[in-house]
Amino acid sequence: MRQDQAGHRAPFFKGTEQPSIDRADIVIVGNGIAGLTAALQARSFEPDARIAIISDQNHPTINTPALKQFAVGKLTREQLLAYPPGTERQERIHLIHARVEKISAQSKSVTLANGSAFGYGTLLLATGSMPTALPSQLPGRDFDGVLTLHRLQDYLDLRRRLPEVEEAVVIGGGAHACETVMCLLHWGIHVHWLIRSAVLLPRMLDETASEMVLERIRQAGATVYTSTEVIGIVGRVGSVIGVVTNHQQFIPCQLVVACTGTKPVTTLAKHCDLPLKHENGILVDDHLRSSVRDIYVAGDVAALKNPLTGQYEPRALWYAAVEQGRMAGAMMTGHREAVRPFGVPWHATHLGDLSMLYVGNPLQSPPGSYVLTDTSRGGYRRLLLQGERLIGYLSLGPMQPDSLAIKRIIDEELPVRDILKGLLKGEFDARQYLTRQRTYTAQDLVTSGRLASVKLSPVQTTAQTTPEPAPAARSLAPATAAAQLEPRLPTTEQLPPISTGPVAAPQHAPASAPAVHAGSRYPILHEEEEISPFTGTLPALPEQGQGQAGTRLLSGDLPSRQEQGRGGRRNLWAYSDPVLPAFPRQSPAQMQHSRSYSEKREGGR
Repeated sequence: MRQDQAGHRAPFFKGTEQPSIDRADIVIVGNGIAGLTAALQARSFEPDARIAIISDQNHPTINTPALKQFAVGKLTREQLLAYPPGTERQERIHLIHARVEKISAQSKSVTLANGSAFGYGTLLLATGSMPTALPSQLPGRDFDGVLTLHRLQDYLDLRRRLPEVEEAVVIGGGAHACETVMCLLHWGIHVHWLIRSAVLLPRMLDETASEMVLERIRQAGATVYTSTEVIGIVGRVGSVIGVVTNHQQFIPCQLVVACTGTKPVTTLAKHCDLPLKHENGILVDDHLRSSVRDIYVAGDVAALKNPLTGQYEPRALWYAAVEQGRMAGAMMTGHREAVRPFGVPWHATHLGDLSMLYVGNPLQSPPGSYVLTDTSRGGYRRLLLQGERLIGYLSLGPMQPDSLAIKRIIDEELPVRDILKGLLKGEFDARQYLTRQRTYTAQDLVTSGRLASVKLSPVQTTAQTTPEPAPAARSLAPATAAAQLEPRLPTTEQLPPISTGPVAAPQHAPASAPAVHAGSRYPILHEEEEISPFTGTLPALPEQGQGQAGTRLLSGDLPSRQEQGRGGRRNLWAYSDPVLPAFPRQSPAQMQHSRSYSEKREGGR
């Protein structure tokens, strides 16, 4: 094995010599929230497994829904971290900064960009999504001032340009476009919002809900154009000065932001030596297994079957990615008992100052179904029902109902006759209803003779003074809330010297320190980043002269890894240990350990 000029190991062939193959028990491609969550979940089940994350991303895992708060100055870059700094190091997860080019499923290895091979026991593809670019034939699409917001670097670029922008054009008719419009309005910029369809979010909102949102956006100061497309971008000396629409209208602007959706990154599915089925994402079953043995898929790139429509579709949602990561971690370690079904898709977000919740398929009309709507209390609710069953729910208003409770009602096909009025008004006691349903189930088992008769304790059904999350959401508490009950994550100076470099068998943490920090496996959540049954506390910005300087927030470059001597505090934007291109060649003893682990995992299937 030779080294290139950068010091990376590269394959060297001589005669019949074969390239060395480094290996880990679990290899994860992608360090987004699904990938890192899967690694942490796998570590909780298998303390001795070798776990590696391969990614070409140059910063740690961040909380992507919170980027919109970063865009309006509510959060600093340091507050965007999805997990506490040092989590990977503490959990002995090896990080490899490289790009995976192809998968050799028959030999169970991946090929990196430098030509080296990396073996796996099980492989997780968590490559995420990428923005849908403007049409390649669109004139002016490459002018300076045409942006696509998707990654952290895109938002850094946006923040850098804001002082020079008076008018901006936002292209797109989705929730991301709506968030971008509100962000630009926040900075006092006049926004022209161009929507290709006649309504906003046509796959989620009907005409009534769409007009309610658009009217709020107009009142906030934006100019909204429906049924409008850009046919050209006009520039001067390479910089944007305006756009031309399909109505032959010229709109002056200094910034064009394209929010035209995302698409799954399925490149590796096309570069696999065995057929890895993919359409709009890589197809998986209810356990995130792909069409190739020992290859799992999670996050935005995974296409799951919708139980209502039978179609495979990605669920590009932060909470869904967290849940899929946890399921993938359990499956890759042979712990199927920890897996639970995903159920119907759902989406929750802010549209301007309104909260939107979409569960199931409320806009469809299957045979035997009927629709109920309500427009009271400054909001709008649309219920799709079949008999006494709720099969679709849409809510738009200043307050959002308990999203996971409504999802559970649809997934479990619970009757809604007694709570129909509350659902229509957007307010009902989900905890009381679900508790009552459990009581009915227990009584049915007793009276039917299917369970030995026991004395049932009375179930309290009065409203709680402090609301608790629905039972389905309790296992995913925010780190900010848990911090009140659990010790804080130690700083890098306090961490035991656990190596995450080249591993044979992972070291065990000293007995004095827990092997796993209780809060490190739960992502940090920020209020308003994405509506969900749980909320976190918005961290306060540092005062002037304290902590992070304001000018640094607008820097386009991420700071490099820095250390202040031995034991000095590491920069948050460096990985917690040196990022190596690959593990070293395995010794016979290490290969025996890998085989033992694989046999153990196979026995747990």
